[in-house]
Amino acid sequence: MALVSISEAARLTGKARSTLHKYIKQGRLSTTTDQNTGKKNIETSELIRVFGNISNLSTTARDSVTSVSKLQQETPNDTQSLQAKLQLLEQENTHLKAEKELLSKNLDDIRQAMLLIESKLPTTPEPVVPVPTKKPWQFWKK
Repeated sequence: MALVSISEAARLTGKARSTLHKYIKQGRLSTTTDQNTGKKNIETSELIRVFGNISNLSTTARDSVTSVSKLQQETPNDTQSLQAKLQLLEQENTHLKAEKELLSKNLDDIRQAMLLIESKLPTTPEPVVPVPTKKPWQFWKK
């Protein structure tokens, strides 16, 4: 039989989760632990054994089949819209790459112009530091 989570088992049986936990603790209902996630699962055969016939089980299966068919019908439209978006994004990407190249070239031109201007500027002489003069009353300093 199929394994369902405790929450799903509560939905199937129409019982509260706390009731299911109580039955598990008392040993009336057995569970299996998933090795990957460590979550407790209950077999539907256990639910039928403890609670009798589960009326919601067929409704849930029917709902899942209808949801799958709805997804299959919506998929072609989604594919076409996604392909249109992909094409638009590829065009935008190409445009942005060209713009980046243009800006990079402009930046290189500006750098060369700055270097040319700097090379033509006259060199400024270093400022002359005035030599401190000794005052007559500071004869003890050398």
